[in-house]
Amino acid sequence: MGSCTVKNHAKDPEKVLSVRPEFINITEEGRKGAKDSIRQTRKNLKQKAAVADSRLQNDSYSETPTAVQIPRKKTEQDLKLIYSSLQKHFIFNSLTDQQKKQIVERMNFLEIETNQLIFEQNSKGSSFFILASGRVEVIVNGNRVNILKSGESFGEMALLHDTPRSATINTLVKSYLWSLDRATFRASLEEMNAQNFKENKAFIDSIPVFEVLSEEQRESLVSVLSLQKFSNGNKIVNEGDPGDLLYIIKEGSVVCTQKGCEVRMMNKGDYFGEQALYYGSPRTATITAAEDVILLALGRENLVECLGASLQLIIYKNSMRIAFKKNELLRKLSKEQQENLLNEMQIQSYEAGNVVIQAGIAKKSAIFALVKGELKYSGKNDSAFKLFDIIGASDVINEHDGNYDNDLIALGNVDITHISSSGFFNCIGGEYAQITALNEALSSLKRVQLFKALNNEELSQLVTALKIQEFSDNQTIVEQNTSGDKFYLIKSGKVEIIKDGISLRIITKDDYFGERSLMFDEIRSASCIARKKVICWVMSMHDFKVIINERIRERLLERIKLQDDSIQLNELVLVKTLGNGMFGNVFLVAHKTDKRLYALKAVDRRKIMAYQIEENIVLERKILLQLDHTLIMKLVRTFKDQKRLYFLMEYIRGMDLFDVIRKLQLLKECDAKFYIGCIIVIIEHLHEREILYRDLKPENMVVDSQGYPKLIDFGTAKFIRGRTYTIVGTPHYMAPEVVTGHGYGLSADYWTIGIMLYELLFGYVPFGEDESDPYSIYEKVQERRLVFPQWVDNKNKVKEFISQLLSKNPSSRLGGSFDKLKSHPWFIGLNWDKITSKELKAPYVPKLANIDLEIENAFRNQKVIDEVISRVENSEDIPKNKRRDQPPANWDNDF
Repeated sequence: MGSCTVKNHAKDPEKVLSVRPEFINITEEGRKGAKDSIRQTRKNLKQKAAVADSRLQNDSYSETPTAVQIPRKKTEQDLKLIYSSLQKHFIFNSLTDQQKKQIVERMNFLEIETNQLIFEQNSKGSSFFILASGRVEVIVNGNRVNILKSGESFGEMALLHDTPRSATINTLVKSYLWSLDRATFRASLEEMNAQNFKENKAFIDSIPVFEVLSEEQRESLVSVLSLQKFSNGNKIVNEGDPGDLLYIIKEGSVVCTQKGCEVRMMNKGDYFGEQALYYGSPRTATITAAEDVILLALGRENLVECLGASLQLIIYKNSMRIAFKKNELLRKLSKEQQENLLNEMQIQSYEAGNVVIQAGIAKKSAIFALVKGELKYSGKNDSAFKLFDIIGASDVINEHDGNYDNDLIALGNVDITHISSSGFFNCIGGEYAQITALNEALSSLKRVQLFKALNNEELSQLVTALKIQEFSDNQTIVEQNTSGDKFYLIKSGKVEIIKDGISLRIITKDDYFGERSLMFDEIRSASCIARKKVICWVMSMHDFKVIINERIRERLLERIKLQDDSIQLNELVLVKTLGNGMFGNVFLVAHKTDKRLYALKAVDRRKIMAYQIEENIVLERKILLQLDHTLIMKLVRTFKDQKRLYFLMEYIRGMDLFDVIRKLQLLKECDAKFYIGCIIVIIEHLHEREILYRDLKPENMVVDSQGYPKLIDFGTAKFIRGRTYTIVGTPHYMAPEVVTGHGYGLSADYWTIGIMLYELLFGYVPFGEDESDPYSIYEKVQERRLVFPQWVDNKNKVKEFISQLLSKNPSSRLGGSFDKLKSHPWFIGLNWDKITSKELKAPYVPKLANIDLEIENAFRNQKVIDEVISRVENSEDIPKNKRRDQPPANWDNDF
């Protein structure tokens, strides 16, 4: 879709070749001058639209129109020729032998006569070809540039997406071709990789040591498993050798021997070497392949990349998290308070029969969490406490007197964590009842639409202004037509909303009313009556104003105005066109009453039908409705009529980040830190809602009137759980796994952040900067030769941070969590809360032209919106509708 911004779209911008900084000889004295010499090297060519876009249907195009398909069983010679050709293309190099075999089996054999067209330059490609015999000519812009012979191949780009053909191919003699179409290739890869991922995930899930890992953590381990093959009789590990790998048997069987004696046989699904993940201890047995065997290997180094610490510590912490979640008292603590406890609790191990907690110890002296094994009371046989049980929480919190009457004994080997009473209260920050009450209030405040623009620090300040108030059955809390100066957040009970004597609805716990009275002197629009006993958190306008300064108040006012979904299409005045896109056009509009500006995106129903993008349009709306963040373009509401669908959006006055970084040229690290910090905050907001953006780049971010970047254009975003396989994005910014067809997840966005950081600091993208052909760019991305300019200090943490984000291993990019990413040493000094509150000074604030005159003229000469949009649409080429099916009935009901 088009973006809702004011931008300068230069036509046919001059393409400027960059001078690579690493080839410049820089002395300390000349460093500044050298940097200055690079400042004009950023390319000025915008790539606004994604090269690969999920909204574009993969039509089947007519290629080799005169060819005849011939049934043919592939001979050894055929297979040798095909495999030899496949080795020349990165698309196939990342495939397993089994995947290659299945794809080769699905290739078709074609016969085509002399002087026949195979495909034409600029036509959409759909197939890859290998010349089995004969000769073909390659023609570019009417000139023959090459002749291909047996064994050579062409058209490989079509296997990725339908980029226009770069040449015309004709036969010079009767020729025979092996062909593979994109639909078959992508479907085969998705089918095989999805099945392989599912099977490998099942292996990981079956290993007890990984049981306490989160679903996301276990999925990340699947992505770093490596495949190893051993022939019958080969030794896999030797007794006494150092070990750092866990092996899972995927196919075949192995024999385990100790000091030359067979101990046991292991088969598919069995595993060995788990102790290596804990301690790197020597192998206690020799493992030999009893037949040809395929193993999945997982190393300690992979664990650190995926999870960010030793496996043992992760297991302890995850076990404590589970224990906290199961305990009715500790689960009321905030995430931050629980993490404080995790970091402070001490771990101790006990062998079977040892005393873990001695009789006579005061019950209120400490809290214990059982993270391995079970405990029993001395003299008893039955288990008293099991894995994930918390001991002593109630006693510590409620300060119960009394001691343990009997020893608690380890049943088997036991690991237990503990913290003293004083340590517990220090970690949570005070008295339990008060802290958890504030936690509950804070959690409820975060759901209030008005406060979604506030950061955690500001919300925590607001919580202190809340006071508890009780209301009896049928008591009037708020009366219609009276002035109001209080906001109410329901803690318990039910409240009936009545307007003009008519009951509108019943609201209950965590619902709220009266929030506008904190900002405006308005008359209450309805009465609110307690039904039975009601307890509310109450905040007065006076207390609110004491805490919230004018700057924050202005920010809240802006968000309130964007929440007005009562606006009607006929209440808008069209000011001008903002932008034109493949799927829709964007217009600047103003509300007739308050002249507030919005961006209106109009999508022609004829285009929706032709491109078959009903599902994409509905998905984009669902995604936008999930998002409410100061650094993300906000959807106000949608409309529809017989001609088109409309998105009424926040209007962002500003400049593309693309244009801003060309104004700034090479950015200082502190400025790059600002932009990347903003981007990480944005992506965190998306990923918390399981939204993968997929086309992050400077052109899709707008620097607003305060200098802060905002994310726009969600046409290629999608909800994701697990993995997806569609190729979507812009080549220079796409993660390697997006292209290869093995499947990708949220971590593809982290790669793009790394590309953008490199570009901000050094003036060019790290892979394929001088390439314009997508296939050549993909090859450079797959090679991942990450080279930094010579003038970058090796001790600079930015190199380490970029390398982490641009890891070929997707699971290692985040470093374990967003919290860990944000705590990377490169970010030292960056106040993350002040990003959301827009308190940091921006590196660049766009100078914006005054548009008051345009708005006045629009109101003076009001035009019919439908007529203006129709004129724009009638000047466009509407694709011929080739669809054979009808869209789902009532697909646009929610618009």
